[in-house]
Amino acid sequence: MQRPEPRPASEWRVKHDGVCARCGISLHTGQVAIYERPTRSIRCVVCPTEAEREAGPEGEPMEPAIDVGVAGASASREHERRKANREARAKDKYGVRLGGLVLALTNEPQSTRAWATGARGEEKFARALEGMAGIVVLHDRRVPGTRGNIDHLVVAPAGVFVVDAKRYQGKIEIRNKGWLLRPDLRLCVGRRDCSALATGLTWQVAAVETALRAAGVDPLPPLTPVLCFIDGDWPLISPPNSYAGVRLEGTRSIRKSLVATAVLDAAEIDRLARILSVALPAK
Repeated sequence: MQRPEPRPASEWRVKHDGVCARCGISLHTGQVAIYERPTRSIRCVVCPTEAEREAGPEGEPMEPAIDVGVAGASASREHERRKANREARAKDKYGVRLGGLVLALTNEPQSTRAWATGARGEEKFARALEGMAGIVVLHDRRVPGTRGNIDHLVVAPAGVFVVDAKRYQGKIEIRNKGWLLRPDLRLCVGRRDCSALATGLTWQVAAVETALRAAGVDPLPPLTPVLCFIDGDWPLISPPNSYAGVRLEGTRSIRKSLVATAVLDAAEIDRLARILSVALPAK
């Protein structure tokens, strides 16, 4: 039996906001575009030239600025929510005046303070990359269908970096909790076992890969998971640079990693950043 010919790409009205798989320009609901059935991606009927993208018919920019998000925004909101709930509970229980005194004399629970600490770490990471040319940094990204978020996505000459920023203090090292014939390597910062953080990046990298494949990106750029320790102490001799397939970086070393190779040019960096900013919006 003769195999049926694949259905060709056809013009189609966009059902949900997305981006062109070729040029990365935003395509909005109701707009006429081309639907590529084999890759389930959409693209412009005719992609605009660089000049057309910079200025439309009225002299206004055609392509809106990328929504890069705000570093630490969701962590800050969660801290404020928990802080407000604690204050409300104290005042309900003791009254306004006595409740205020109780709050002044007691510390926030560690579980609440951790959100503020995390937000400051993400903000510090963002400041470390400010002014660095040739990269796009997307902060605090929501992953549709989950309750989680991705701290930072960096689209750079060396590829796409999925970054979890942690503001932990203490010496950063890999310790063997097992023995010679049965090693059990753990990533530790001070007394804190951070091994699970590396595993936690697996689903984040998968979410980025899914978003890029859905937009028709082929081949995929290098995707690098990174744990960036903001205030940790790095050993002077043989500092660890990876654990369980995850890069270990500080705010200085990551700047070098982003430009260590040049596999993406400026146009591709812009296109991938636009795709990811729409697929994984700011939280």
